Amino acid sequence: MEKSRARVLGKLLSAYSQRETNFPLLDKRSAGRLQNFHHWADGRPCQGAFLFARNASERFWFVLTEWGLSERDYLILFPENRSGPVAELHKLVKTDSDDVLVWAYSPSKHDGKNGARKAYFESLCGERELRIPVPRTVAEVDDFLEEVFSLVRVRLKADVLDPQKPEPRGGGTFPEGRVKERLHAKRERNSTIVRLAKALAKKRDGRLSCECCGFDFGRTYGEFAADFIEAHHLTPLSGLKGEEVTQTKIEDLALVCANCHRMLHRRRPWLGKGELRQLLPRMV
Repeated sequence: MEKSRARVLGKLLSAYSQRETNFPLLDKRSAGRLQNFHHWADGRPCQGAFLFARNASERFWFVLTEWGLSERDYLILFPENRSGPVAELHKLVKTDSDDVLVWAYSPSKHDGKNGARKAYFESLCGERELRIPVPRTVAEVDDFLEEVFSLVRVRLKADVLDPQKPEPRGGGTFPEGRVKERLHAKRERNSTIVRLAKALAKKRDGRLSCECCGFDFGRTYGEFAADFIEAHHLTPLSGLKGEEVTQTKIEDLALVCANCHRMLHRRRPWLGKGELRQLLPRMV
């Protein structure tokens, strides 16, 4: 990522660490050049290093520094003992609403089990390429740290094919509805559960088709539209009040085509999937 963006992220992490938070700060290195940290990182320009804890067993350094031969900054995750990096995030994609760090799980061990590792990772995250929005305010840092800690947890378990497979983030439920601060307040949907729902449906059915009318974008438009589908949340967020957050399960989603999605939202209260299916024969 650009040094200016890494500098802002470092300041946000520093400001966050001074609050009472869900991820307490255990140690910190100020911006400058790292010394006595790790032989790959020592002497490199650094925007700050922060040791955050998720719980007693998950404690990781978040290090913003130059890496490799690049003059751009990376977010490097080290375990508490600084034995070596466990994740390197640097690819930044700008969207209309967010800057997004893109990280892909690409195991490269020489034991013939990398395919199993990829399948393990995908079963928990929905896909091997994850996109994590970079915070723009201190209020968004909590979600950012949660996403990164979740990435590291699954990556480490996938590396060793741990038989004690963790449940998807939140024990199968995903927090949604937080008030995110942009130019105005809006309710936040959780993209992770949508990715996972699509991946599970594809694995089960071999394709993604509308749960209401059966339309398959890939069969109609070809490879360009393969695996395209929209996710309809059966429970609206409009009923939430203040800072209230709801927990969403995969079964709370319906995968539908764009037409059916619009029709489900045609009235309030929303139509159910069964109600919409009953309307379809009348339209033929």
